[in-house]
Amino acid sequence: MANILVLKDFPSKISALWITFLQFMRYAFGSAMMIGVAPEYLAIWLVWRGASLVLPSWIYQWGDDKLYSLYQRLVLFFFETCTNLEVVLYGDAVEALKKRESVLYLANHQSTVDWLVADMVSVRGGSLGHLRYVMKNTLQLIPLYGHYFYTHGCIYVRRGKFNQGKMVEALDYLKHPKIPTWLVIFPEGTRYYPGNPSVIRKSEEYARDHNLPAIGTVTAAKEDAKVSVRKCSEKTVLKHHLVPKTRGTWLVTKQLHDKLDAVYDVSVFYEGTVNEQGIRGNAPQLIGFLMGKCKKVHIHIRRIPMSEVPREEEKLGEWMIKLYQDKDELAENFFTSDSEKRNTVEERLNGQKTSLKLWSTLSSFLFFSVLTVPFICTKLGRQMYLQLLFYGSLGSYGWLAIRNVC
Repeated sequence: MANILVLKDFPSKISALWITFLQFMRYAFGSAMMIGVAPEYLAIWLVWRGASLVLPSWIYQWGDDKLYSLYQRLVLFFFETCTNLEVVLYGDAVEALKKRESVLYLANHQSTVDWLVADMVSVRGGSLGHLRYVMKNTLQLIPLYGHYFYTHGCIYVRRGKFNQGKMVEALDYLKHPKIPTWLVIFPEGTRYYPGNPSVIRKSEEYARDHNLPAIGTVTAAKEDAKVSVRKCSEKTVLKHHLVPKTRGTWLVTKQLHDKLDAVYDVSVFYEGTVNEQGIRGNAPQLIGFLMGKCKKVHIHIRRIPMSEVPREEEKLGEWMIKLYQDKDELAENFFTSDSEKRNTVEERLNGQKTSLKLWSTLSSFLFFSVLTVPFICTKLGRQMYLQLLFYGSLGSYGWLAIRNVC
């Protein structure tokens, strides 16, 4: 009898193993290609950089934005198209993304995938190439891409040793009226990660030290939600977010207030973050996401005209706290322990499912695939690839060190 039961389960186990194998292969192949095309991407960028040296900066940036969009569509091919990800938009998203404007993109931060969600949003707004990030300085160490991000208009900041002058210098470049920009900031500074409650406690201590008003209590899961749950007996300022840092956001609004059209207050929620017991766990990270373990992403956008954004630092700080309290109220719809409310959130908040056309991402995959052939299949191509990788990395690290960009 037991043997019969084992035999009945055998096909399902084989099927599960096959699916896991395919997911792993997608992760391995996708990662290899997205990282592996870096020298080829550098070669194209060097050609354009050289050709545009005598041209106005905005023309260089126009071409660079096209190139950046081409690469990010390759990323989206693996992370959205191949995973068959379902993207649901809420709030002002559909109407706002028709406007083709320059914006400050303020988003909650809970996963290494959050920057990819900015890709998903901006490509639907026709602004994928205009994405630029305020990012931590350690990302400079990524071979080739670390240098490229800075040349694209991204801004590096150093935790604990924030250099206001360097940030202002970088923002001045983005003031040009012919350089459209989506500047992405995660004001929390680091990820809200229930598996690491020490980060959350530090945020709560900061809130108490600065006399910020408390609004509720939190129950959140640790890494192993089955055996350990963090419970906060004291009231906290925010239930589902870290307290936002305001200095960087204020500098952006101060320098670019007249350039930007609006703030996009973006709240991202990953399906499956809350477990069966109604406890919030960790959001999916890059590897799990690429393997298709997240089936749906909910994205709420509130468009705030720049005329409503304070210019003074103190008032902006108060405005940010209120903004994050509003985000917390919204998040309760997705993180509530009431499974019925979570399951009906799309209907209650009028979510609209959207999908990319296959060609919008497949075209980039085909382009880089064809570009890779001569680099792999010819001796000269392999030599060029290794030289670009080696000398390009050395040159980019040296350039960043000399410029001391943050």
